[in-house]
Amino acid sequence: MFVTEEEAATIYAKACRSWYGARAGSVVHSQVKKLMAKGDGKGVKAWQQVARALESLSAEALADEAGMRRWTRIQ
Repeated sequence: MFVTEEEAATIYAKACRSWYGARAGSVVHSQVKKLMAKGDGKGVKAWQQVARALESLSAEALADEAGMRRWTRIQ
């Protein structure tokens, strides 16, 4: 099975959220800054993909939560 970079970023974003909870975003952004300071362009690109995936997951979770709130009000 071949895993794309985007899929890998999503998998790692989910792992970061599990490991770090609410701090996941700041941990990931901190890693991006460290890699920028070292001049690691490929590392920065990879961690920026993780950051985008984490933001996407957070947005999906909020949308799901809002949908559940609306659903419970309807019933």
